[in-house]
This record gives sequence, C-alpha cells and structure tokens, in this order.
Amino acid sequence: MSRSANYTIQGFIYQFNKTLLEVLNGSDESEITVEGIIEDIEVKTDLVTKAIQCKYHETKEKFTLSCIYKPILQMMDHFHSNSNADIEYRLFVHFPNEKIGTKQFLSSEDIETIFKSSDKNLKKLIEKNSEKNHTEFCKRFTVEFGPSLDELIKSIYKALVENGMPESDLESLIYPNSIQKIAELSILREPHQRVILKKDLLNELLKVKKASLSRWTKELRTLDKIMKLKKQQLRINLTKNSRLRYFIISVDTIENFNENIVTFICEYLTKYHFKEIHDKTPVFCLDCPLDIYLNIIQRLHRKKVKVNDGLVAGIFDKGKFIIDPVRGKISKSFYREFDLKLIHFDKEAIGIINECKCEDCFLFMENLPGELDTEDINIEHMYINEIEKIKFIMGMSDTYE
Repeated sequence: MSRSANYTIQGFIYQFNKTLLEVLNGSDESEITVEGIIEDIEVKTDLVTKAIQCKYHETKEKFTLSCIYKPILQMMDHFHSNSNADIEYRLFVHFPNEKIGTKQFLSSEDIETIFKSSDKNLKKLIEKNSEKNHTEFCKRFTVEFGPSLDELIKSIYKALVENGMPESDLESLIYPNSIQKIAELSILREPHQRVILKKDLLNELLKVKKASLSRWTKELRTLDKIMKLKKQQLRINLTKNSRLRYFIISVDTIENFNENIVTFICEYLTKYHFKEIHDKTPVFCLDCPLDIYLNIIQRLHRKKVKVNDGLVAGIFDKGKFIIDPVRGKISKSFYREFDLKLIHFDKEAIGIINECKCEDCFLFMENLPGELDTEDINIEHMYINEIEKIKFIMGMSDTYE
C-alpha cells in the first residue's frame, strides 16, 4: 500500500472514531448523521445542528492555517447558501504538537490571508465567496485540536463502558463492530439512512456475537486481538467432522491470489477433509478470470487433488456437479471419487449455491454477492488480503507473521 493510500485510510479511521465518540457522548435524542449533507458528521438537536469535519495530520509537525484553507472555504460556502439555518461549524483536526482540546477562531486577518491564496484548486471557492460578509460565519466557526488516534480510541473505550458495554469484549468485539457499523452507514446512499441514535447503536452492539474482519476493522490497532477471537469462533464449527462448507474467494481481495490459492486449497483438504468421517465435500467458488480458473484446475490435478468441476465434454453439467462422490474402501485404504468441487463464480454458480444449501459459507471478498441467499446458513464474511491471515483464522497455521 502506498504512503498516500495509508494516510487516506487513517483519515477515514479517525473520522469514524470521532463519529462514534459523538454518538456515545450525545444525548439519547440527538440524531447523528454519518457523512452528512453538510459535513463528515452532523449532530442534530432541537436547538442547533453541529456540522463537524475531521482532518488527521499525524505527520505534520506544526499547524499552519494553510493546512485547512479548503475545509474552511467549503464550510464558508455552505454557510452563505444556508445562512438562516442554525448550524455551528466545527473543524476537528489533529496535529501532533497542538494541545488537545484547545480551540482557534477565525479573525478578519485570517479570512484575508485565505482569500490571497494562489492555490488553483481553491480558485472557484475564493471567487464565489471573497466579496461576502463573513462576520457571522466567523462567529459560528471553530477549529478544535483533537487527540491522536490512540488517545481518541481510549476515550471511546471509556465511553463504551460508561454506556454499559462489557469491558472484557471491548478490543476484540465491541469496539471493532462499532467502527464497522459507522463504516456501513457511511456508504448508504440516502442521508436519512445514515442517521443513527445512541440507543439504537448500543442495542445493536449488545447483540453482536461475531468478530468483524472487514476492510476497515483490519486497519484497527486491535487487529491481532480481533484475529485471535475470530479464530476461536471459527474453530467451533471447523472441528466438526461432518459439515458442508462453501468458499467464495475473490481474486480482487487476496494478494498474490494465483500464486497462493492452490496451496491454500491443498492445505485446507489436508487439515479438514482427509478422514473417512469427513463426508461433506467442500465447494470452492473462485471469482477470477476464466484462464486463471482453468489453470488452477490443472495445477490441482498435478498435485493429485481429484476435482469435480462439473464438466462433461467441456460443457458444465449441473447434475454432475451436485452429486456426491462415490466413497468406499479398497483393501485397507479409503477411496473417494473426488476431493472437492470447484466452480467458476457467475450467476449460475450462485444459483447452485442458493439451491444446494451449505452449513457454513466463507466469503473472502469485499462485498456479499447481491444474489446470494443467506437464509438458514452460517455466513462468515471476511475481507482479508493476506493468505497467511486466512490460514491463521481457519486454524491451518499458528501464526500469520
């Protein structure tokens, strides 16, 4: 991951954490909008709406006004289009050398300095607002210097406990799922869908049982604890000998997918599908280019893995794919017609998965397929990029370093 991409992710993580803290510290009646119409966070009460934009400058040694020209101009522009609304504008920023909790206000000199900027990206905003009276906006605008991400998380832990969450589950279960909930709300299309109340969040968190491994929770400082909890949770069903399991794995999610997938499948079979009592054939559905998929079948064959890909004379036959393998003993050796079923990800594959229900469906991809029927099956949806981490949570290795 590039440095700029990492900074972007950390910025979102900081924003989600600040949003979560606003929810936890708010009143029961306050409506918090994630990714609001105005700013990153909107806190609406009967009297006023507080619009908050977050900026995380972990690597900046010193605060300068120029670092926040753009958000100031954006807020100013919104104010002049909605000057009759009761809105307070807050810029919540972190700079390592600024004292936490201190506030800064805009002066007329600051406004003049901003409008003298030669930044081409700000030209339109400057031209649109430079001739307006900004006295009232300055009264409503505040810069607040926030804590580091680590300190912000400590405040969240404290707030979670104060709101009745069990302290023992904070780092591995409650906190990660809180962040995941905020992240899920942030991508919903309609503003009303992104509104959350404290009581609703707390009720939802009390019902959470599964550790969350998503695009966002895997970036948290507590990832190791999340991984270990997930491994413990998955072990309950993975240790059951007779259990039908499906795997849907995306090439876009797994790093070095083509280099690792064959080894992963073989190691899974060695761990979980080698005894006579292992009577449910695992299904691997691979979301990858067709040429890579066909190459994987060839490589499995060279590894002496017997695959049912459902093909008859080069044409996929559903009936052949869904049948169970012939099993029996030859002399003292156990014989199985095939070791796994392999299918290329498409609508037909999802249709078969929906029709022939499994007990556990493991999905290693960013988003659940919209057509997937999740009723009456155990869904384990995880966004993990590294194959070693997948092996770890699946109980196939003792470490992921």
